[in-house]
Amino acid sequence: MTKPEDPANETPSALLKTSAQALFETLMEQSADRIYIKDDKGRFIVASRTLAEMHGYENRDEIEGLTDFDLFTEEHACQAHEDEQEILRTGIPLINTIDKETSTAGSTTCVSASTAPLKVGNNDRAGISGISRDVTAEFIARENLRKNEQRLREQNEILCEDLQSARHVQEVMIPGRVPVIPGIQLAYLWKPMSSVGGDILSFPRNPDKALLFFLGDVSGHGITAAFYTVLLKYLTSHEAEHYNNNPQNYLDRVNTELSGRIENGFVTGLAGHFGERKEDGSRQLILAHAGHPYVLIARAATGKIERLQMPPGIVMGIKGSKASKPSAITLHPGDRFYAFTDGLIEASNSKGEEFGLNTFIADLEAFAQLPLQETLETLHKRVCTFTEKPDQQDDMTCLAFEMS
Repeated sequence: MTKPEDPANETPSALLKTSAQALFETLMEQSADRIYIKDDKGRFIVASRTLAEMHGYENRDEIEGLTDFDLFTEEHACQAHEDEQEILRTGIPLINTIDKETSTAGSTTCVSASTAPLKVGNNDRAGISGISRDVTAEFIARENLRKNEQRLREQNEILCEDLQSARHVQEVMIPGRVPVIPGIQLAYLWKPMSSVGGDILSFPRNPDKALLFFLGDVSGHGITAAFYTVLLKYLTSHEAEHYNNNPQNYLDRVNTELSGRIENGFVTGLAGHFGERKEDGSRQLILAHAGHPYVLIARAATGKIERLQMPPGIVMGIKGSKASKPSAITLHPGDRFYAFTDGLIEASNSKGEEFGLNTFIADLEAFAQLPLQETLETLHKRVCTFTEKPDQQDDMTCLAFEMS
């Protein structure tokens, strides 16, 4: 950028030699704003060309001697006259007010106006000086913005109400009926990331009345994932009517019905049932999974937690994918079983560090003496404290059994 010359070395501006009267006339002729001076009776003494042209006059001197009653509707002229008389009475100006002006021709414009008492000699309230600018476009834009914001607020309120209703539905649906089986304590944790979530837990009825469960995790979050949990609830309940004590077949049948119905997504699932209780109090648990291998066994005899290694299984929602072959586990009195979704172990803190499976296992071992449901609640608090974030990053669900 070129540095301007020192004003002291420049030739004096021609404007300095121009009279104040000439400068004033130039301002009145060329200003884009509507400038005027009125006497104490409200008559125009001087008006800018812009103001005159607005009212259909070719020359600004044609407006001299007229009042607002000649240019605007009576309602508007009366209000303007009252405002100006109040200014003359109090000496207090009105600055940057937004007014609507309705002319005698019926056109309405919005103006930003400043009106002040005019001092001439010893008379500090000899008349009124004013300047205004057409802000109709800005006013319309601002009004449209206000209406849009109001509409968005109303739509947001409706959405919030709908989400709250959807959450109530999910809370009834998940897990739904919770069976009571002698010798088995059951606990669960279901914490969606937002109002609704994509994790599902259910205990479908089956012909043998065995304790059958399904734990699923729909890819994604929020409303879309939540809709698919409704579909899963129906499919898992329907297919359970034909349950043949084989969780692999059960998951595959659910997958057959699910395939092609989830766009750009998938579902991980875990299903299993408990066998009859034996004389020593133990039970056999038969499991299969579809891309959901997170299963832990807490052995009462050792106080340690084992991670169950199951055969590979492919996620559901993909045509032709297959669940894992069944795995059989024997649980003795005092043993605990945990199955969970990845939201618990993948929760991360501000450093990007995940809570992790090892910490998850260590905490379960540390909380082993707590009642089963309290163990899950305490674990959830530990995860939330670790992340140091007010909102979850994913849905968190955990299912637990304890042999008693």
